[in-house]
Amino acid sequence: MLLDGAPVAVLPWKHVLVVTAHPDDECMFFGPTLQALLAHNVSLSALCLSQGNADGLGVRRQAELVASYGVLGVPRENVTCLDDALLQDGMTTVWDADYILTFDAHGVSGHPNHMAVHFGARRVQSVAKIPRLDVLSLDTRSVASKYTGIAAAMWDRLWPQRGLQTLAHPIEYGRSLAAMREHASQLVWFRYMHVNAVSIDHS
Repeated sequence: MLLDGAPVAVLPWKHVLVVTAHPDDECMFFGPTLQALLAHNVSLSALCLSQGNADGLGVRRQAELVASYGVLGVPRENVTCLDDALLQDGMTTVWDADYILTFDAHGVSGHPNHMAVHFGARRVQSVAKIPRLDVLSLDTRSVASKYTGIAAAMWDRLWPQRGLQTLAHPIEYGRSLAAMREHASQLVWFRYMHVNAVSIDHS
């Protein structure tokens, strides 16, 4: 469900490229937004900038990433996971996207890799000179608003913030949890808290 005070049909989104730092970012932080976009016939492509190989599980985590996106509704052929520290291949020549959706400057959870992805996307936007390309950022929220669920949603409805809001329907929330379960190598308790916290997220 998208909430922004304007008919969704007038939003100029046709194809959005989702750029994340690690496998599992897509469901921990972007689940409600991705499902809302797909429900409104926005085409999605996904670029994950690493395999998340810190523990030697990169190949497994890449497969989990593809499976998780599948649960969320993004087909395998639209998902790319890089394993190149230098990122030699440019992002601008592969996807014909209108928008890049990624983290904001605070990285949602404060993770330095998330923040770096934001600044990298902004850099691409500034130097690529691609007509129409814009960057949408998931807003970092206060700890209190992250973990107060429906109360935070009601507050946002009464006192709307700048930008577009997404609010997960219980079915969409369940789908985000199912996508998280595809990341079996990463299932620790605090990751479920993140999925719960971002059942309401901003872009």
